[in-house]
Amino acid sequence: MIRIGFAVVMLACAAVALNPACAQDYPSRNIKLILPQPAGGAVDLIARVLGERLSEQMNQPVIVENMPGVNGSLAGAAVARAAPDGYTLMLAVDSNLVVNPSLYSNLNYDPFRDFIPISVVTRLNTVLVANPKVEATNVRELIAYAKAHPNKLNYAGIGIGSAMHMGMELFKFKTGVQINHVPYRGTAAAITDVVAGVVDLMFTGPPAAKAMSAEGKLRLLAVASLQRVPSMPDVPTVSESGVPGFEMAGWFGLLAPAKTPQPIIERLWAEVRKAVHDPRFSERMTVQGLQAVGGTPAEMLATMHADTRKWVELIKSANIKIEQ
Repeated sequence: MIRIGFAVVMLACAAVALNPACAQDYPSRNIKLILPQPAGGAVDLIARVLGERLSEQMNQPVIVENMPGVNGSLAGAAVARAAPDGYTLMLAVDSNLVVNPSLYSNLNYDPFRDFIPISVVTRLNTVLVANPKVEATNVRELIAYAKAHPNKLNYAGIGIGSAMHMGMELFKFKTGVQINHVPYRGTAAAITDVVAGVVDLMFTGPPAAKAMSAEGKLRLLAVASLQRVPSMPDVPTVSESGVPGFEMAGWFGLLAPAKTPQPIIERLWAEVRKAVHDPRFSERMTVQGLQAVGGTPAEMLATMHADTRKWVELIKSANIKIEQ
């Protein structure tokens, strides 16, 4: 009878039945962290620094696997289909979860059905920059110029649905200006063309914006956070510059497959919270203009719901469409 009972428990754990007892020995092997973007970007940096901290804390390797393509569908589908045992996780860009479902009809995952949120790991407040030749030194002047010269200005967008793309579309919608979108595959090419005057404007991260401004290559118009950024205290917010309530902050969040046992979710959140408050993590993020967060699963779910409503409204109201 004892052998039979033990076998039943082991089978239940192997099948990942939602039994809290199965989470007691977690983790006992490698954890795979799947990313929806290629190596070299912000999400890759976050994942690798976070993985180092989690590996140290949990005494198991965290293996980062880049799985770019199909607007996050490859990574999303891989994690959605994975066993809900805490050994396959996804570090998603916010657009994968709150923008893409409204833009693409062919996504093979549902953010709310297929995943359980663990934590918003970091946030990125963007900065509105312009080529120095643009006839505007602040947001109010930019709005006035754009209204007087419809479709004369162009902006660089990095990835359909990204913070850099949706931020400017939100700016256009709130101000009623007409500015043309020029899509780019990456930040480096986009910012190079803004500096060269090929395009006029873009939203980008604080480090690049600050560095290029110091060299006189870009003009800082405003930060897209609700409060001024400590590293650029003299740069006003878009909100205080004539567009009340404007905010464009991207975020990166950790998720597990749906039906992952709650004790495992709670363990992962506790470890993430500990990791992001480690100076070895937070200092690396600050250098890149990222803010360490480490919020709760409930807070991440609330953020997902709020941002989804925000972008659905914009996409419908502004009639944003993409070729599929």
